[in-house]
Amino acid sequence: MKNKIALAALAVLITTGSAFTIRNENRSPAAAITASTAGNAAFRDGLYMGKFASHKGDQYLAPSGRWARAEDRASFDAGYARGYNANSTFSAAK
Repeated sequence: MKNKIALAALAVLITTGSAFTIRNENRSPAAAITASTAGNAAFRDGLYMGKFASHKGDQYLAPSGRWARAEDRASFDAGYARGYNANSTFSAAK
């Protein structure tokens, strides 16, 4: 009886592990945003502004001066680049 329970538990663990592995393989690395950037206001602002500028057809010009600290400006620039390029790639695929 204990062997059957252990075997059933093992089968459930293997199935669950396989499902998570398959699910994670379908994600594109470019779409993944890490926890550190997801909580960064400057990065999120840049991401939004980059997507917006690309959607409008504006040239690539990241207005990072709106952030006071150098690390915030760098985060904004990184977010802007990701948003602008992601939207440009999506638009070109249409």
